Amino acid sequence: MAAMDSTSTALKPGQAVRIRNPPAGDTFAKFRDRDGVIEYELPGEDDSWVVAVLRRKNERASGHVVRTPENDFEFIPVPGKDLEVITTEVRVPNYHPSARVWAPEDDSDLAEKGVPLSERPKAKRVAVIVPFRDAHKEQKRSEHLRKFIPHMARFLSASCDDHRVYVIEQSDDQRKFNRGQLLNVGAILAERDQCDSLIFHDVDLLPSDDLGAAYAALPLEDKPLHIARVWDRYSGNKDYFGGVCAWTTNDFARINGFPNNYWGWGGEDDEMMRRCKSVFGQRFTMEAPASGSLEDLEAMSIDEKVAFLRQHRDWKCNVRWELRDEHSKTWACNGLRRSSGALPVEVLQTEALGEKAAKHTVSLQLAGDWTDAKAGMDADKDS
Repeated sequence: MAAMDSTSTALKPGQAVRIRNPPAGDTFAKFRDRDGVIEYELPGEDDSWVVAVLRRKNERASGHVVRTPENDFEFIPVPGKDLEVITTEVRVPNYHPSARVWAPEDDSDLAEKGVPLSERPKAKRVAVIVPFRDAHKEQKRSEHLRKFIPHMARFLSASCDDHRVYVIEQSDDQRKFNRGQLLNVGAILAERDQCDSLIFHDVDLLPSDDLGAAYAALPLEDKPLHIARVWDRYSGNKDYFGGVCAWTTNDFARINGFPNNYWGWGGEDDEMMRRCKSVFGQRFTMEAPASGSLEDLEAMSIDEKVAFLRQHRDWKCNVRWELRDEHSKTWACNGLRRSSGALPVEVLQTEALGEKAAKHTVSLQLAGDWTDAKAGMDADKDS
């Protein structure tokens, strides 16, 4: 994207973007911390841009203020009260030292113009994050994983500039499966490896080759790509996040990731939609690929899946409705960020599954609230 003139560099209200290819050397120098505003500037001319992290008093909200040489301001809201989660949220893809112009990239019109996924910018490094546990033989998760890894190695190598596969395995902790927290852990590991696209992926779904562009493209800001919409099970519900969904690392941080306390099957995807509407607005929608298919290794219809879960009611999340009612009070401190700080990551063991794939067995964290009593395998078994 060509550098923009400094008179037209104001970001849209509500837009948050990431640093990509910042100028070499010391990009920012801290120079002011006053009344909760932390400001950084590029060393040099007086007309440098200033990027400030603004912390509102008595509110669980933070954001950036961007000042141009013309003293235009825009406030960019970011949920959460911790500064460290938003210190890299101004994109600088075209910095010209002599003109001292920083050009925020605006990709919001790509979807509106119908630009095909194959013609959009590619992610530099794609992270495929797979929540995993093989606690119940009837689910055949290890069998699925043995098929998933070689399929994805071939598929991603052919489609993406670079990729990593993170299989995040819940330890044998005698608790229910916690898909949301496993995906949060995977996102944190991927962020450490400088992945800029996060694809949350069920282990029993294998993409067809014609979905390569959907996996390779950098998702648009404010508009995750629901790749699993091409699957019949999800094609009729535009509010569903399940199966396979791609995010920018920035957008995933803005909604504070998945909730950590949905122990058991179901509910965490519904909470994701609530978070998206809280951050991106009530008219939020996702994108979906125009074509493609997914092979379902589980090979269950939705009716068969429901019947199967009825036979295993102790696997379900039995507090999803109570957690739904707590959304507005808890979402900003129940995810990648918690009220006590960043979500801790405790990796117990790492096993290489290929050149660019690994399985990380992790210890999950209890929330320290009433949901802890509902986390055990036997909790509400007879309800």
